[in-house]
Order: sequence, then structure tokens, then C-alpha cells
Amino acid sequence: MNITVRDACSADAAWMSDNTEQWVITAEPADTGMALTEALHALIAEDSQGTPMGWLYSSQQNSAHGEPGYVRLYEMYVAPEFRRRGVSRALVKELFARVPDQEIVLSAWDRELYEVWLKLGFTYTPGPEDKPGYNAYFGDMARPSAAP
Repeated sequence: MNITVRDACSADAAWMSDNTEQWVITAEPADTGMALTEALHALIAEDSQGTPMGWLYSSQQNSAHGEPGYVRLYEMYVAPEFRRRGVSRALVKELFARVPDQEIVLSAWDRELYEVWLKLGFTYTPGPEDKPGYNAYFGDMARPSAAP
């Protein structure tokens, strides 16, 4: 399957909001939801006919001194009919290419997809609440920074 990843535009906001789990995406800042103009990268994956298959929304998290800290991957969604076809991989690969040296941390991640996140290039750092043999995964799922 041919997958193209492009920047989301204001015309994509309604489709993104309709295709998510309780998220609202707006073109411009509003009282509710996340605005495309506030994203570091908002990406759309399409098939060869231009049919949207999935999307990703990330933001830049700055350090205490205002310098770029890490990238937070807030949400990624793939339409059910396009799952298990490489759409997530294409979206994540594009995000990795756009921020090659920065750490990328998942804002919230579905623990049922633990192995999928690992296959996509993320690593798991256990949290203090993690217990051996208990798969609650309280830690962080992230792609470490390439910078020294």
C-alpha cells in the first residue's frame, strides 16, 4: 500500500476530530481542543487516492529556560479499516525524520499496544511504581534523544 504523509491543514481539522477518541482538533486556538496552529507537527497519512487513513499530533515541550526540551506525541489515530497496514509506522517515521535529534515522549499510551510502540522505535523506561512481573507500565514510552 502506498502511504503519503503530509502536514495537516485547516481543512483536515474536522476529519481529525471526527476520527479520534474524545479529541477535538481545531484550525485555530479555541476554548476546547488542540489547534493545528499550536502543533509542532500535525500529520495526515493518505493512500494513493488521497483518502485520509490516519493522523498524528505533536507539540514542542520547552525546558525551564525556554529552550527546546522534548517533543510530546499527544495523539495518533488510524482509521479501523487501515490498521495493520503500516499507517502508524509511516506517521511515526515521518515524525522521527522531522525531529531526528530530540527525545519524543508519548503523552499517554495504550498499554495494550506496548509491543507495537517498541516495534515503532520507542523504548520503555520503568517508573518507580513498576513491579517485576506486573505489566502495569507506569513508566514512560519514548524515543530517546540522539544528542549527546
